[in-house]
Amino acid sequence: MKKIFLLFITPLILLATSCTIPSNIQYLVVKSGLNNLKEYSDIHRNYHSLKGLCVNLIGFKEGRLNWNMLLVFNPKAPRGPFWFLPHDNENSAFSSAVYATHKYGGGFLSVLAGENRYFKGQDPNRNFSDSSVRICSKQLAPSPIYTSVVFSIINYFRGAGMPYLALHNNTNGGGITALKSSKYTKSFLAYSREQVKKGVGLSDEDSLVYIAGSSFKPPAQKISNLLGLGLNVKYEIVNSNSNDCSMSNYVVIGRSSSNYYNIEAQHGKTATQKRMVDLLMHLVR
Repeated sequence: MKKIFLLFITPLILLATSCTIPSNIQYLVVKSGLNNLKEYSDIHRNYHSLKGLCVNLIGFKEGRLNWNMLLVFNPKAPRGPFWFLPHDNENSAFSSAVYATHKYGGGFLSVLAGENRYFKGQDPNRNFSDSSVRICSKQLAPSPIYTSVVFSIINYFRGAGMPYLALHNNTNGGGITALKSSKYTKSFLAYSREQVKKGVGLSDEDSLVYIAGSSFKPPAQKISNLLGLGLNVKYEIVNSNSNDCSMSNYVVIGRSSSNYYNIEAQHGKTATQKRMVDLLMHLVR
């Protein structure tokens, strides 16, 4: 655990025009370089688009799980918008992250799970907690190391004032949709309900920006800004009773922040998701 703790307190130095990794993250690096990582489907599929970016395989162990993730950043502007991609089967999200890194700097961290949503039975987006005991039903085991590593990397590359960012893909009219609300989630449409039901582009029910906070009163100005850009919104109310150990919940509870945005788009709708990235960057940069 000593090394993990040092991730928070050691000063980090990164050359702005090189792929140098800070020393206190370097020990996590298993392999570096685009040509050395072509065995991974995400790399193979996006090989030409990844040229010019720094690509690294990082790895660490917690309990019985040996985690592997791809760390990608822009060597010309390593600090900027930084995205977390927890699900390895969400290919449009990965392509959108590559696009965002080239255009806006920063980078992303993407979980490797053999093109599966879960990694050895664990949902990577239900595994955030500082606790040394299991606190969520979808956690297989405590995850302070996982949480520390992921957020230490995020917090280094995340530019000053940048929100916590995530990219996801969802299924057509599935569990994450702008047409559904619940006790802890409230949906807001940027288009008429009839237009949303047509399922086209930004107005699709599956195209939405997910935000989170501790207040039962939705953040009116933030929602208005997003709707004004043509982005559907889902607001999640987070507290200890509803905590599911997702990234959004951990940002609110563990980092005491509501500065979180997750761009959701349907599987295969890469062009739409890239457009959503552009719109959100117009708002937060």
